[in-house]
Amino acid sequence: MTDRPELSVDKIEHRDSRRAALRILKPGVKFAMRRFLMFLAVTAGAVWTWKTLTVGLPPEQRVVLFLFILAIGLWVTEAVPAFAVGLLIMGYLVFALGTPAILEEPLDTSAYLNTWSSPVIWLMLGGFFMAEGLSRTGLDRQLLAMAVRPAGNNPAKILLAIMFTSAVASMFISNTSTAALMVGAVIPLINRLGPQEPFSKALLIAIPMSASLGGMGTIIGSAPNAIAAGAAAEQGVSIDFIEWMLVGVPVSLTLVYTGYRFLLKLHPPTISSLNLGFDIEEEVELTGNRERWIAGGLALATVLLWLTTPIHGVHVAAISLIPIVGLTMTQVLGAAQVRGLPWDTLMLVAGGLSLGAAVVDTGLADLLAGSLSILTGLGQDVVVFGAMALLTVILSNFMSNTATVSLVLPVAVVMLPGRELEMCVILGLCGSCALFLPVSTPPNAVAYSTGKLKTADLRPGGALIGLLGPAVVISWVLLIAWIFW
Repeated sequence: MTDRPELSVDKIEHRDSRRAALRILKPGVKFAMRRFLMFLAVTAGAVWTWKTLTVGLPPEQRVVLFLFILAIGLWVTEAVPAFAVGLLIMGYLVFALGTPAILEEPLDTSAYLNTWSSPVIWLMLGGFFMAEGLSRTGLDRQLLAMAVRPAGNNPAKILLAIMFTSAVASMFISNTSTAALMVGAVIPLINRLGPQEPFSKALLIAIPMSASLGGMGTIIGSAPNAIAAGAAAEQGVSIDFIEWMLVGVPVSLTLVYTGYRFLLKLHPPTISSLNLGFDIEEEVELTGNRERWIAGGLALATVLLWLTTPIHGVHVAAISLIPIVGLTMTQVLGAAQVRGLPWDTLMLVAGGLSLGAAVVDTGLADLLAGSLSILTGLGQDVVVFGAMALLTVILSNFMSNTATVSLVLPVAVVMLPGRELEMCVILGLCGSCALFLPVSTPPNAVAYSTGKLKTADLRPGGALIGLLGPAVVISWVLLIAWIFW
């Protein structure tokens, strides 16, 4: 492809979904008719399934199964924006289950609207505000540059520093913005090295890989993590911020280091010295020390309080109000910046939580899980974990990882009674292991949109993480569960 645009950090939208990747790659208006036809095909397929395959099911299960199939089709085909499907889910559930138009005895649908007030939503919103404050004041660029500079001129050390810096940054700010910043920093170096230097590919592939894997580390690091934490809470088992980090950070850093060794062997440097030459601190909107001190202080206080929740007992949702209120009250963030936050991601997450709750409440989850009885019949929990984890990774390569976890988790969580927390955490983490295609995740699209990578360049690392990731995740989660849970 020769018509791919040059990378522009300012133009990249920080959404954690496959549609964001498509926006970055700018497919063009010629796909509009195709999307419309896909929408008609998906709707027709869902209607056919509802009319022919659900005969004998209770009415509430039939209407929710229709929604489940429709959501799968729309999320896979991207016929409409992913967040719009989230809103459709909530409106459909209120109409289909909460009015006498379909059910003779309407159900209480307040729970499917209350997902907007879920602690998970507030936790993510606090993270969005904190990340936007760091970005607008330029602190994110400065922190990334400071973390990578000590690597010196050694190519292997530079690669390791870039990967671990990207991973840690992605635990607290958007993995897409992290990838954009880091790619923008290394592009001058890659241009100097030229296409004949194999290490150039290692540098460019390493950034989206580590940015995606870094999102595993915290609940706010990736939307699938938030979906998983919310689903666990619905099952009566909760996991707080520090408990998630206890699971996510070791897995994230282990996979990042494994990816580092793999890329270093696959694309070894032919030179002995590199001069990185950062331009990462440019394009800072606000240069005043006041704004930087406020943004930095509020971010530090928020993270520290999140990490010490078991000590002081303040709920993470309440802590999330610190950056939300603090940054707006001090005018570090104005109305324009607030409007620019990824509200569509919150819509997608809220819709996913509503769909999961409906699938469980109507008994549809038990029905669908029963169709997978061949897995549970083996009597080996690890086989069930492995099968559902691989399914999550495979689907996440072709559709939004948030949507994938929203669809798979409600069914998977009832397959192993008593092990709901392990299933939620495993599938949430595995949603970040999909790296096989340019559109599998926005960080991949950021790197691919530079025009310096081919699709085939992403496949070896994507295959490695896609297969090794679930194994590492399952092993570590089961070990932590055995020791602590």
